[in-house]
Amino acid sequence: MKYIFTFTLLSLCFVGSAQLYLTTAYSAAAPGKNMAENIKVTHSLHVGAQYFMRGKLDRLAIGIEFAPGLYASTKKLQTFNFGNNSSTKTMVTYNSNVLQSSIIGKVFLSRKKNILPYLNTKAGLASFYSNIYVADPQDPDGCRALQQKNLIKDQTFMAGYGGGLQLDWAIFNKKEKKRQGWIDFSVTTIRGGKIDYINTKKLIDPNNPPTSDGKPLNVTFVNASTQQIHEHQVAEVFNSPLRMLEFKLNIIYSLSVFK
Repeated sequence: MKYIFTFTLLSLCFVGSAQLYLTTAYSAAAPGKNMAENIKVTHSLHVGAQYFMRGKLDRLAIGIEFAPGLYASTKKLQTFNFGNNSSTKTMVTYNSNVLQSSIIGKVFLSRKKNILPYLNTKAGLASFYSNIYVADPQDPDGCRALQQKNLIKDQTFMAGYGGGLQLDWAIFNKKEKKRQGWIDFSVTTIRGGKIDYINTKKLIDPNNPPTSDGKPLNVTFVNASTQQIHEHQVAEVFNSPLRMLEFKLNIIYSLSVFK
């Protein structure tokens, strides 16, 4: 996949800068189906490049896009009970992220107006990864986590389809040159294969773990005084198909605006 993105980027650079545009965007992707039961909306920032075809293919645009995102960031005070009637209270920090790498395509219904409706498609790779940090307890005789950071990572191929509108900047300023840039709003349905991710919508109580289809995610602890090793569940890992509905606000600007 990385070779495809490299080839696409080099192609965009060599076809000529007159039609090459940079893109920056914000998106909110609502999970669907089984994912909606376990995670919240993913907020992402997008960067990329877009190239408008010429001649008879001038209604087509192709590009690449990279989008790091966040669907959970929270702290929770957890109490971990141990077999010798001792317990440890400590903060557990959960950070869950998504990284999308996509090749995008657009088909415009018109290229002669300032408001351009289009159909879009995308294909690429989605990576889900989570960091769980268990802080050392303030009690010197308590138990501390041997794994201060627990990384869960999985990825899947994805594809999307939808539509949107591009508004030329010249609409808002008559002195502005046309085709210097656009404000772009789109809605895209994203589908992908099954993927592992942490359930952050309903964080578990380590002393009363739920009974569900999720796989337990355990962290190893050691008692400071007895050196006994314990394992405690800090989260649940679920596996389901990637399903999202992405709402994106995009700024597209020509390289000539920097000249």
